Amino acid sequence: EYYAKEIYKFNMINGLPENNDLPYCPKGTTSKVFRFNVSILEKNATNLFRAEFRALRIPNPSAKRNEQRIELYQILQKDDPKAKQRYIGGKNVLTKGTPEWVSFDVTETVREWLMYRQTNLGLEISVHCPCHTFRPNGDIIENTNEVLEVKFKGMEGDFEELSRVKKQKEQLYPHLILMMLPPHRLDAHSSSRRRKRALDTNYCFNNYEENCCVRPLYINFRQDLGWRWIHQPEGYYANFCSGPCPYLRSADTTHSSLLSLYNTLNPEASASPCCVPQDLEPLTILYYVGRSPKVEQLSNMVVKSCKCS
Repeated sequence: EYYAKEIYKFNMINGLPENNDLPYCPKGTTSKVFRFNVSILEKNATNLFRAEFRALRIPNPSAKRNEQRIELYQILQKDDPKAKQRYIGGKNVLTKGTPEWVSFDVTETVREWLMYRQTNLGLEISVHCPCHTFRPNGDIIENTNEVLEVKFKGMEGDFEELSRVKKQKEQLYPHLILMMLPPHRLDAHSSSRRRKRALDTNYCFNNYEENCCVRPLYINFRQDLGWRWIHQPEGYYANFCSGPCPYLRSADTTHSSLLSLYNTLNPEASASPCCVPQDLEPLTILYYVGRSPKVEQLSNMVVKSCKCS
């Protein structure tokens, strides 16, 4: 059974292409700025599950290199390139070849934007070392500044056509994808966390326990299952239940208690309680149908606690 999550898409605010060139690196464009307006959402970050920044990398025929390292930053102070910026992540990206989507997890940044609206000053992609460029062997080339050769759709002076293009073309421009927990799912999620569970992950993962308990098990979708259709997450802790069920541990039902006592008094008997999952939680996944993002929730995917039954 699937439970859809609420998903929001915010296109980049239309305007002239911006850069945030450092004044002491005057030659060339070393960065690009992306601004978004998420003010339509409530000033509440508790129901934000995940936020992702996506930009379509397009080929740059005039690029001097085939690959370039880019870094994403959260802008902390407006119109001041010297101000300290918050590093989000970096990637090595091709400058030529088939267009491809470049994505970054910006959950914590957007969470801050939702709670403190004045901090939403945008995102910036820049080259790794804007004041130098390097030879293939790593040596610095003196008096040469590295230029951002990675090009993105919607950032190369094509804003003028935004007013007349069709909506399907707007999907190719930089945007944010926000996945939100619906209020009723948030309440259920919170209440389930408040329930006391003797054999849950909090206890089992922090104590040595030979008897029935939750055991950690991480599954990577691509490496372990060969699934390539799930975009996020790359994997998750499915966990499993394992361990014997002694008499005092088998208090789930009268039947399991009696069965455990019987097994204790008759050790050669085959009948005994089993360590099985008690509480399971869903897993939210992101995948794409064409260029359209889809968020769905797979039920009963994560074992959170076990019982003897």
